[in-house]
Amino acid sequence: MKVKLLITSMLLTACINFTNAQEDTTSVLKKIKNNVDISGTWYLFHKTDITNNTNKFFLKRGYITFKSKLDNRFAIRYTQDITIDKEGADAGNVEFRMKYLYLKYKPFSEGLLKNSYTEIGLVHRPYVDFDQKINKYRSQDKMFIEKAGVINTADFGLLYAGLFGEKLSKEQQKKTGNHHPGKYGSYAFGIYNGGGYHDFEANNNKTLEARLTYRPFPYYFAGLQITYAGAYGKGNTEESNEFVMSLFALSLEHTNYSLNTQYYFGKGDYHGKYLDSQNNAVKNKGYSFFGEYKIPKTAFALFGRYDNFSSEYSENHYQSGYFGGLAYRFLKSKVFASYSKDSYTNKEKEAFNIVLEVTF
Repeated sequence: MKVKLLITSMLLTACINFTNAQEDTTSVLKKIKNNVDISGTWYLFHKTDITNNTNKFFLKRGYITFKSKLDNRFAIRYTQDITIDKEGADAGNVEFRMKYLYLKYKPFSEGLLKNSYTEIGLVHRPYVDFDQKINKYRSQDKMFIEKAGVINTADFGLLYAGLFGEKLSKEQQKKTGNHHPGKYGSYAFGIYNGGGYHDFEANNNKTLEARLTYRPFPYYFAGLQITYAGAYGKGNTEESNEFVMSLFALSLEHTNYSLNTQYYFGKGDYHGKYLDSQNNAVKNKGYSFFGEYKIPKTAFALFGRYDNFSSEYSENHYQSGYFGGLAYRFLKSKVFASYSKDSYTNKEKEAFNIVLEVTF
């Protein structure tokens, strides 16, 4: 009888402990769920390749992001980049790689620098991220300076960024966007390995990159911004070729339209591609125009971009390109049809695209 009572007591204790453990686990999961922001974007293409007389459906890119605010100063971000493997025996398979993985820290809670922060890890680079907030058609193609192969979007390193002045009012942000909403502009400085987020570092050099943006008329014309972006370092090669970038941009954002004009000049590139026959970095220059017009009282928008890039490098590289089309916006997403044509030193690419961009 004592044995039976002992076994029964043990079973009851185990059940109580198991129930408590379940409650504790549920409580922890609820805390995690409430404290983690999950978002994502993916681009589904149907491309009619006019040059090669082919057409196909394919996933161009996908991103899944987890963000968690640990307290008032610390936060983390994890973004996975999903694409299609185009090389080797695994060509055609879905490939996963990291895009962002960093600790975000806000060092100041008041004062002039209260709207500044630091990212440590696999972090943003200053300019391309800024450009993508104005030109929201990354699903059509890379931004101009990245497409030309001069700079990358993310890298291992450290970023310090912030705003000049207080934030624009909420009413102004509805018109101009809530990205980098400093009343007098914004800034970003970074130090990086230099090879980008999908390449090993090939040398011991570190690349410096910065962006300074000035908002000249915050009260009357808040959407107008003037930007300078620069980089200095070495290309990601064993030879450590010279890399210098200077870019000026004039952008304008309002409720129904977005414009961005860029002019670039420099020497070399982050990857060590633009070299002469003696492996010396060569000079490059280029410009780009982007525009979007949201048709009032509708969900439709017209958009287009033109690039022009030149280099002393004589091998195959991007020279010029343009695209344009009509978009339909719904929820946080859009679907659009576009025509594009790109010219390289020894070939051209011409296509008609239908793109479904889903953001959640």
